[in-house]
Amino acid sequence: MPDHTVLIVDDSSVDLEIISMVCRVLGCNTDVVSDGFEAINCYDPERHALVLCDYVMEPVNGIYVISKIRETYPHAKCIMVSGFPDVQLRSFVEENHLFDLVVKPIHTETLKKTLRLALDGEDGATVEVQGIALSNRMDACPALCGTSADTHALREQLSEQISCQHPFMLLGTADSSKREIAEFVHQNGSHAGGPCVIYDACAQSEADLQRDLVDAAGNFGIQVERAEKGTLILQHVDRLPLSIQKLLARGFDQLAQHTRLILLAETPLEEGLEQGTVDDEFYFKAASEVIEVP
Repeated sequence: MPDHTVLIVDDSSVDLEIISMVCRVLGCNTDVVSDGFEAINCYDPERHALVLCDYVMEPVNGIYVISKIRETYPHAKCIMVSGFPDVQLRSFVEENHLFDLVVKPIHTETLKKTLRLALDGEDGATVEVQGIALSNRMDACPALCGTSADTHALREQLSEQISCQHPFMLLGTADSSKREIAEFVHQNGSHAGGPCVIYDACAQSEADLQRDLVDAAGNFGIQVERAEKGTLILQHVDRLPLSIQKLLARGFDQLAQHTRLILLAETPLEEGLEQGTVDDEFYFKAASEVIEVP
């Protein structure tokens, strides 16, 4: 991702250096400022591909800085950084569709991965990857390495899915690499320039699922909106309550047009269908394309 310039806003010299180092490793240029007002005046949409802004700063915080930048440049791509991700900050990130929230202390590998996702779209990653280039990228993904017939079949199936837009399911045991593979599909598909939202359906209450995914009126929730023009990876769809399955099934086609949808499950939906724990329509929508992960 050469020639990208990232605007880094943080009043901590240590965090500025860590973020700058990761940007340099990725081949990015950096503009570094420690004052929020200076950042607002400094931002240039023709120069800056991304803004990384700390939350807790003086005299103005990160919410103020990004809000002011977005007032003039509503499509500015922004990531908030904070060691104190309170409710106000999380709500701001979700409601304003920021690309991501990075929590301090900063882990360099996590930040590197986030930056790649944020900037790949500017570096041509949204162009369809095929043939030898795709095979080489698979070789660099531990979950897709190996010489077994199952691994070969998995790679072949993924090669077909990467260039497609329709939803599909990755089916495998709890210790399989479904999430890693789903992220690989996002990073190398036509939605690579958009956000990648990973949502664990098993860890939420029914009220939270309606708020985050889709409500009884058919309105998309917070996490679906965050994933617009990107990828939504839904984990543990085999454990969704029936009521939520019905809501998802009703809006499935519209959801699939809104975001690239990748479903992760540990048990085949056929089993739940027989036991009455899986909705018929949800089954036919969600299990139309299934790839088994060894």
